[in-house]
Amino acid sequence: MKTNNNQQSIHKTWYIGLVILLGLISIFSIAKLGSANDYLLEINRGTLYLEDTTNSLSIEQLRNYQNSQWSEETSEVLAYGMSKHPYWFKFFLPNNLSDTPKILEVDYVMLDKVDIWFFSSGKLISEYHEGDSYPFSNRQIESEKLLFPVPESEQRISVIVKVETTGTLKVPLRVWDEKQYLIYSGEQNLLLGLFFGFMVAMALSNLFFYVSTRNPSFLSYSFYVVSVALTLATMHGVGFKYLWPDWVWLQSRSVGIFATLTILFACVCTRQLLEVYKHSQNLDRLLKYAIWWISLSVLASLIVPYYYYIMYFLVALCFSSLLVFIVSLLLMWRGVKLARLYLLAWSVLIVAGFLAGLESSNLLDINIPAQYFVMLGAAIETFMLAFVLVISYTIQRDEQYQNQELALLEERMAREAQEKALKLKEEAQESLEYSVQERTLELEIALRELSETNNELEQQTRTDSLTGIRNRKHFDKKFQAEARRCRRERSDLSLIMLDIDHFKNVNDTYGHVAGDEVIKHVAKVLKQNLKRTTDDACRYGGEEFALILPNTDFDGARSLGEKLREIIENTVTEVDGLQLKVTISVGVASTVVSGVDDEKSLLESADKALYQAKRDGRNRVRSIHLHPRDIV
Repeated sequence: MKTNNNQQSIHKTWYIGLVILLGLISIFSIAKLGSANDYLLEINRGTLYLEDTTNSLSIEQLRNYQNSQWSEETSEVLAYGMSKHPYWFKFFLPNNLSDTPKILEVDYVMLDKVDIWFFSSGKLISEYHEGDSYPFSNRQIESEKLLFPVPESEQRISVIVKVETTGTLKVPLRVWDEKQYLIYSGEQNLLLGLFFGFMVAMALSNLFFYVSTRNPSFLSYSFYVVSVALTLATMHGVGFKYLWPDWVWLQSRSVGIFATLTILFACVCTRQLLEVYKHSQNLDRLLKYAIWWISLSVLASLIVPYYYYIMYFLVALCFSSLLVFIVSLLLMWRGVKLARLYLLAWSVLIVAGFLAGLESSNLLDINIPAQYFVMLGAAIETFMLAFVLVISYTIQRDEQYQNQELALLEERMAREAQEKALKLKEEAQESLEYSVQERTLELEIALRELSETNNELEQQTRTDSLTGIRNRKHFDKKFQAEARRCRRERSDLSLIMLDIDHFKNVNDTYGHVAGDEVIKHVAKVLKQNLKRTTDDACRYGGEEFALILPNTDFDGARSLGEKLREIIENTVTEVDGLQLKVTISVGVASTVVSGVDDEKSLLESADKALYQAKRDGRNRVRSIHLHPRDIV
């Protein structure tokens, strides 16, 4: 008891120290990110803007507009929410700027198109076209940020900017001295490098842990970290610069794709790390439904227009975050120790996301871009989840060791009990005197068991060991017997021969184990679809099967063959995580048995129909209806 109390005291001290350390790191990082105020000029209040509701205005038309035809921005931030229409901005750069090179920065990288024109004395002196809808090579300055060199001019410069985007329209405009921006950019890149280096290290280390332990929690956590890193790489423009600079389609959808993958793996990690299935079947079922729903959302992010998908994603994000938070809270109330730290980790990320949302909605003005909040929250949460993962694995390993020790103890006790029982049995046997009747009875029992064993042996010799259905030996005897019976009764007898298409390719590509699973899958389908006890499914040899159908006419046999073909075509065989689909070729033959030669003709016709199906392209049914006059 005293040891447990000491361990709990140590854990509490560790939790408090962890929170204090992460808090100090967050305060330092936020202070560092918020210190970017060395720019020369910030463009906000007083800027002229115009919403192009018809999407038809051109730069030539805008140049002829009077200032009175524009609207004047009265707030400190140029932000207009989700808009389908382009926005035009007009402002003036003072002519009292120093002679050193200047840079105009648009500090929001997730804009589709940013077209900018610089005019001096009524003449166009330079223009640039950048954004996510253009390849990265179009950028005048190779930076993850949207940067535009300010042309030199002795006169006042007027600037017109056109912005189009399917996401949030936010245009933070700043004018920098080139040297000051290089210093600021270096500090930012250092922080980004530290963050992404940390994320890569966490992902790779946990991937190695998965390879060595085969614990799926390490793998799902690695995928979660990679998804978070890719999401933030997109939000900071790093992905477009380094990973997919010429892939404009991916850049336009990367936030939706990677952010959806993030919440998908978050749900998977929650279910695996907290072992929800052990504590609540209802919560586990709810998480499963959420995982399937978000998996479909990943596919939707590839095709649904970004403007509509991002609004849907916000709903999915709120629901998933709330679900993970509630599951963690409920498990914590039920005494799951890991849930407490897991809840704290998610609380950090949720608070960071909440602050980022307030900052993006202009409800909170703290002069720090929203993506930095998410980055800090993700770093802290990733570290804390890694700690949870280590604790979870340690607990599982200890439980496994305890279970093994308990199993060994039970086995030892069972062996001792068995030895005692054997000893008592020997003592009892020595004291018993068997009568003749008892010996006779034992002999009868032995003979009966021998007879049953012979019957079982006979059944085994007629059963295929791989599939569990009848083998070729049984087929030969059963087919001969049914042919004679149907000849006596002058009734229909049908035979179906089928073969797995391209089975050699399955063995060559996936191995013989996969091939055996495919054969067992086909045999199972055949056995399940034979409803009558008189019908028989046999493995004829290799990947070939035969069905004996007494009292089955031609149409019925052909219909059954087509049904089996469709079922096998539309089902899959799962082998070690692989899903294999195969097809079969089917040959059907049917006749009314009337002579001694019908048996051979029927078998040859079914085989002939099978190979006709193969010659016609496989995955099809070919049939032959033998009339008495057709049989030679």
